[in-house]
Amino acid sequence: MKTSRWARPALAGTAALLVLGASAVSSASVRRAASVETLQLWARADDAGFLPQLVKSFNSTHANLKIQLTLVPDAQVVQKYSLAASTGKGPDLVSTEIGTMATFTPTGWYQDITSLVKGLPYYKYLSPAHLRQASNNGRIYGIPFTADVSVLYWNKALFSKAGLNPNEPPSNWAQIATDAKKIRALGGNYYGYFFSGACAGCMAFTMLPYVWAQGGDILKTNSPVGTPTFYPNAALAQTLAFFRQLWQSGAVAPTAKTENGSNQFGLFFSGTIGMFVQGTYPFAVLKAQYPNVKFGVELVPSANGSSHASFAGGDNLAITRNAQPGAKTALLWFASQGERQLASLGVLPTRSDIAATTYARQDPRQAVFVKALAVGHTPKSTKASTVLFDNTGPYGQLIQSAIFGTGSISTAMQSAQNVAKQLMG
Repeated sequence: MKTSRWARPALAGTAALLVLGASAVSSASVRRAASVETLQLWARADDAGFLPQLVKSFNSTHANLKIQLTLVPDAQVVQKYSLAASTGKGPDLVSTEIGTMATFTPTGWYQDITSLVKGLPYYKYLSPAHLRQASNNGRIYGIPFTADVSVLYWNKALFSKAGLNPNEPPSNWAQIATDAKKIRALGGNYYGYFFSGACAGCMAFTMLPYVWAQGGDILKTNSPVGTPTFYPNAALAQTLAFFRQLWQSGAVAPTAKTENGSNQFGLFFSGTIGMFVQGTYPFAVLKAQYPNVKFGVELVPSANGSSHASFAGGDNLAITRNAQPGAKTALLWFASQGERQLASLGVLPTRSDIAATTYARQDPRQAVFVKALAVGHTPKSTKASTVLFDNTGPYGQLIQSAIFGTGSISTAMQSAQNVAKQLMG
């Protein structure tokens, strides 16, 4: 049908209005899009199991503030973070493993958030180990974010089979040794204890709590680099002697000498190991994938059982020096709603008030992890990775010589001290 000539101007006017309207809508959309601030967050790939969910929750509740997450492969973290710290180019927020915080706090890469952190109503509930690692010269450069702690696991079925009380974990070193031998006496593939002797980082996480429980340490934090205290060190000597005796008694699985961390959980998962020290990860895996393995967890004791300690791992969240204004809003969200969401996901939060309620109530055994966080230690030094976690470093070599060797433990400690002093300047 033809259009009346009288109608054409009206249609033309309508079209013009539509164009103008579309333009206005488009301009409004541009303005709204421009008002959205996008923050870059870097974190370790280890956090892939939960951090994307937290970021999704944050983004869904913040219309004008979004987070873009980059998960960095663990082997690339130090190099990538170091480059960003030296150039000033990088993310707005960075999640840093607390053992390497000391490498970056003196560089100026992190913003000083002392007043912000100390002014939080839940400041007293923040993990003390995390705060120590985030601090430098009395100032705070990060807030506790995620946590892992080492505790003693025991297999209740093997305890029963060996004539031990399955509900009574060993409370001192002598009981650990006795129980381990009784489990080994079952024969076959059953062993009383296990550790990854060829993995320096694993042995830091699983053996250093014994040293700390004895009141000792292997690094003195008197500067960013620190001072090694491998020798003389009575607590370290006692711990190494205890581990050597366990090994020589035959109660430790033979593969402990060469296990490099690639199968540090496997034997316990299979139900053939009576005890080992590990973190929160195997707890979740055992519950989800190995329901037939009945187990308990307890704090790592001192020789006489009068004190306890744990290796505190995990991450701190920091704001970088060139961050956008919205970074503080995100930081506070992760420290409040983010911590609660971590607890609901079964991940140990760094806030003891949330950990003792939402998290611990999910499973009575999880209360032990909360206690471990309160007595947690973390070596603090810019050279901690080189000295403690490198398999060819002084700590890794000390483990091999002092536990599996036949020479003097004292000589092995002196050698480790000399090498560590050279590395730490």
